Amino acid sequence: MGFLSGIAVTVAIGSLRPTFTDLWSQRPPGLNLGSSGSDAFLTDGDSDIASNGLTTLEVNGGMGDLAPYFAVIQAARMTREQVQMEAAAEANFKRSKELAVQGIATRDAGREDGEETLEELLQQEYLWQSALRQLEQIPEESVLAEAATARREDYAAILGPVSQDIDKLQSGFLSNIAEATGRPQAIRITICHLSGECRDYRGDQPPASPASLIKLPVAVVLMQKVMEEGIDLSDSMYVDPHNWTENANGAKIYVRHEYPIREVMVRMLKESNNIATNQLIDYIGWDYMNETLQKMGYEQTRVRSKLIGDRTAPTRNRSVGRNVMTSNEVTEMMRQIYTFSNPGDDEILEGMVGQYDWEFGYTAVSQLRDKRVAWIGEKTGQNSNVIGSSTAVKIDDERYVLTVTIDNSANQRMLREVMGNTIQHILDEGHLVRVSR
Repeated sequence: MGFLSGIAVTVAIGSLRPTFTDLWSQRPPGLNLGSSGSDAFLTDGDSDIASNGLTTLEVNGGMGDLAPYFAVIQAARMTREQVQMEAAAEANFKRSKELAVQGIATRDAGREDGEETLEELLQQEYLWQSALRQLEQIPEESVLAEAATARREDYAAILGPVSQDIDKLQSGFLSNIAEATGRPQAIRITICHLSGECRDYRGDQPPASPASLIKLPVAVVLMQKVMEEGIDLSDSMYVDPHNWTENANGAKIYVRHEYPIREVMVRMLKESNNIATNQLIDYIGWDYMNETLQKMGYEQTRVRSKLIGDRTAPTRNRSVGRNVMTSNEVTEMMRQIYTFSNPGDDEILEGMVGQYDWEFGYTAVSQLRDKRVAWIGEKTGQNSNVIGSSTAVKIDDERYVLTVTIDNSANQRMLREVMGNTIQHILDEGHLVRVSR
């Protein structure tokens, strides 16, 4: 009925053309609208008045009794555009419903045969995603907007579990790798292609401790602060003696000394330097640290405690809670760094490429003895509660980030086996994304 009404209005307005043409032929002398004459206002495109050198206001003000006719023409154009918009909205709405029906039929067919296969789930996911895309094309000003919003919520609620089932099936090989260790509950694994395609095993569950992996979010937030506030990384930073704690051998940051901010950050990563980390936490501040992580989309990762070496804890501003991270989120941080998604990522890369600890990811890659694989960079972590690594590797011409943690363990051999077996699966079974070789 809405479309018929629109057509009726358009026809009614069209019936005014002869009268308008007659009046236009009697336009006041001296009003020059160019050589196109009255037809300029009566074509399908309405040939904007501005193209004749006059604005609508100027024409309406100078036309006296003709002004209402210009208003009619404008109303006709607006009505035509509304009709076209609603017709497109209705087509999108109808198509979304058709795709949803296909999605339900695909689901029902799969369940009749028993457990749904990965292929059937992928087809369902495609259909529901396509249905959502159709609804997203309906403008907010359409009469169907409210109904489209309700449908989007319904379709998204159906799509969520389907996508979760797909992730579970596609990540099944990681479950096998974890179970082969005999300690599957202690292990978290996440591997992501740099495109963002990921697989994980318990990747959304925090390990017993982030250990030194927490230094990566400290570096990420530092770069955000530097870029937002226009800070020069060459500026000096004083290392307060209250931030002293034991460091790994070879660490070269000392209290009561000044260093460029860049050097403090790089040594934090390269040497896994605890004192540098604690000083940067003071520099950034707890509130800014965690508010920034949340704004960047990291819902679980939080930096709430300074780092402690073997025995000595910092004496001021020690903590406001416990540090938390997940392998999924630290992997995403690494992925963004290696795709230069944020300003300053190149500075962070410099620290990771120079990582001093070669016993985890680097050795795992080396032990594969496969020329198709190359180590790119790494951040490691180890304390009494956890051992872990987030490592960037190149497999063929594709780049990945792999993060593995093991709770309550110092077993480097097990860590390397899990990392090596995960990479080997891609070598044997193919990439997480479609590639041409």
